[in-house]
This record gives sequence, C-alpha cells and structure tokens, in this order.
Amino acid sequence: MSYPVREIVGNFLSVVAGVLIALIIIIPIGIFAGLMVFSDGSLPKSQQIISGTLLIGGIAAGCIAGGYFTVRISTRKDLIHGFITGLVLTFLFGLINDFEFDWRYPDLSISYLGILPAVLIGAWAGIRKKKKAISNMFSSPPGTP
Repeated sequence: MSYPVREIVGNFLSVVAGVLIALIIIIPIGIFAGLMVFSDGSLPKSQQIISGTLLIGGIAAGCIAGGYFTVRISTRKDLIHGFITGLVLTFLFGLINDFEFDWRYPDLSISYLGILPAVLIGAWAGIRKKKKAISNMFSSPPGTP
C-alpha cells in the first residue's frame, strides 16, 4: 500500500495546524494569567487561584481544540496524528519551562501530565464528528423512506 505524497503533506499540515490552533488559544490566556499575578507586592490568594485555574483551563481548551482540528484535517490514521500533536505540544511546553518537572508547582505538573490526554480527548471528539458526517453522507435525504 502506498501512502501518496499529497496525503503525507496534508497530514503533516494537519499536525502543524493543530499545534498552531492550540498555541493561538493558549498563548493569550497564558499572558493574561501571567499579568494577573504580575506584581511587586503580595497578592491575594484568590487572585493566585484564579490565575492558576485560568492557566490550566486555557491549556486544556487549547489542547482539546488542537486535537480536534488535527483530526478534522487529517486524511487517515487520525488518532496517530492527534497523538503526534500531543507530543509536539508537550515538547513545546517543556521547552518553554526548561523541562522542569517539579511537584511543588501543581499547575506545571498538571500541565505536563494533562496535555496529551486533553489532545486525545479533542482527537476523539473529532473522530466521532468525522464518523457521524460520513454516516450522514450515505444516509437517505430527509423526507424519503
């Protein structure tokens, strides 16, 4: 079985698109969460909690969207492309944080451990949507028996 060059390029671009969509969602939320806790004085605990929750939620939302769009664009072997997107996002997150893995900072640890499952959740949703679209394509039009 051959794997045409056009499919290879399309699947590569689907992974790139998924990573870019995830970063487009994650980066502004991360900047906003960072600005919330950027202060020389002491911050209220509620502000720190809101910032951490916003950061984790933004990473989760970006990863789910990235996995979803990767699968929707890819041609076949969707779950593998979602997995590759998750690995790329985990590597980029590690690169930004100098590959520190410290349990004292739960948002950092949760982010490392949660990126791949969040991307796979988005990929799973994309696969279900693809299958539903294919099954609707072969069904009879509305109003016919």
